[in-house]
Amino acid sequence: MKKKFPTSVTILGRKVKIKQGKGLTYMGQPCLGLCNYDESIIYLEKDQSDQMKKDTLCHEAVHYFLELTGISQKLSDSENEIYCQMITAFFNDMKANL
Repeated sequence: MKKKFPTSVTILGRKVKIKQGKGLTYMGQPCLGLCNYDESIIYLEKDQSDQMKKDTLCHEAVHYFLELTGISQKLSDSENEIYCQMITAFFNDMKANL
C-alpha cells in the first residue's frame, strides 16, 4: 500500500502545514514549492512525482529553517537558494548511504 504524503512537518518545534496545489508561482515564475512563514504553511506543486515532492518539501523545509533561525536575513537570495539546494542534495546522498 502506498504511504500517504504528510500533511504537516515539525521544524524546530513548530508545526508547519503542507498543502498541495496547482499553478504555484513565485515572482511571476512557475515553481515547485513555496513557504508562507506567517501562516506556517509549505505549498507544493501537486503535479510532480512523489520523489520530486519529497525533494521539494526538503528544499522548502530548509528555507523555513533558515527563516526561523534568522540565517536567511544574513544571506542574499542567491546564497539562500544555494544553501537550500546543497542541503537537499546532501540529505538525499546521506539517506541513500544509510
